[in-house]
Amino acid sequence: MSEARGPWAYVVAAIEERLALMAPARRLRLAMAEREVRVFARGRPVRVLDAGCGDGLLSLSMAKRNPEWELLGLDRNEGALAGATERARARRLPNARFEPADLEQSLPTAGFGAVLAIECLSEITDDRRALEVLAAGLAPGGLLVVQVPERGWRPVLPGSATTWREQVRQGYDAAELEAGLSALGLEAIAVEPTFHTLVQAAQDVHDRIKRLALPIRLAAFPLLALTVRLERWGLRPGRSSALLATARAPS
Repeated sequence: MSEARGPWAYVVAAIEERLALMAPARRLRLAMAEREVRVFARGRPVRVLDAGCGDGLLSLSMAKRNPEWELLGLDRNEGALAGATERARARRLPNARFEPADLEQSLPTAGFGAVLAIECLSEITDDRRALEVLAAGLAPGGLLVVQVPERGWRPVLPGSATTWREQVRQGYDAAELEAGLSALGLEAIAVEPTFHTLVQAAQDVHDRIKRLALPIRLAAFPLLALTVRLERWGLRPGRSSALLATARAPS
């Protein structure tokens, strides 16, 4: 009996992980970050730093789809990094590795073609110092991609959380973010509003049903994922709740 249940238990665990890790907001963040790196790389190998990587989903996803890229994920949460390392080994992704680091101190190495700081700055006390550290990690002409909550964001559905995870500040406005990047001597700065009402509503629904039975969550998954596709296709009704900024280090 136990042997018969074993494979099914593995399948259920894999589905649960996918549902948990591929929430609408996260799906959108991963897609946008990878889009920026792909445009920058133009088919070339590139070293990518995933700063504040948490469970490493972004690094693992990019490593799988881009085997010619080298991914390094950094975070202070060593438990999350251990899980990310285990998944990299299990999925045979030698181009993804993970190390502990404090982004308010320094990086273990530099010279990255692309540095990503996706939804981590609002959780860092000295975010200006963290941006300095990340910019210093860029190779000449390298790409910095930052995504942060917008300061005035609010949930769509009543009763949803009004704060972002482990935030130490509510968010940023576009002018403030652009000025902070410019002060570091970065160039070609662009700030794009993202995470509009449809995706945010889908995320609110995801958060409310994430503890319901697996069949219910599986049934909802395609519709929630569709909202991400619609935003990526340019169908973005309502207000934005996040900002995506890109900048280049001087050549």
